[in-house]
Amino acid sequence: MQEPIIRTFKHVDAAQEARRELLAAGIAADDVAIDVRIDETGPVQGNFTVGDTPEVKGKSAYTHTYAPTAQDDVRDCQVTVRAADAALAERAVAILDRCGGYNPDPAAVAAAAADAAAADAADARATRH
Repeated sequence: MQEPIIRTFKHVDAAQEARRELLAAGIAADDVAIDVRIDETGPVQGNFTVGDTPEVKGKSAYTHTYAPTAQDDVRDCQVTVRAADAALAERAVAILDRCGGYNPDPAAVAAAAADAAAADAADARATRH
């Protein structure tokens, strides 16, 4: 079993489309999980927080505390894939990336960029000879 592949998505629809493509590519349904990491309804107004009465003004104002969360920059869906072998893992990464998945592991992103740069350099050397 490969290491789990994790990608985050801004919208549930994109995560569900990625899941459909992963299943169509032969990855077992039990090996693909979607987790929504934020509640789209926001905080419950009945939560007790000192100073959060409707009369309070400023940063701790009731309307500020319970305002809807701006979701445009939040990647609230996480897709986790447990591929059975390296070939399925490679296919899963390609599908997730094509569907707009973001790799939350900075080390993996840096390694992929370094690999791509090395491949580009090798191609450039090969075309010169």
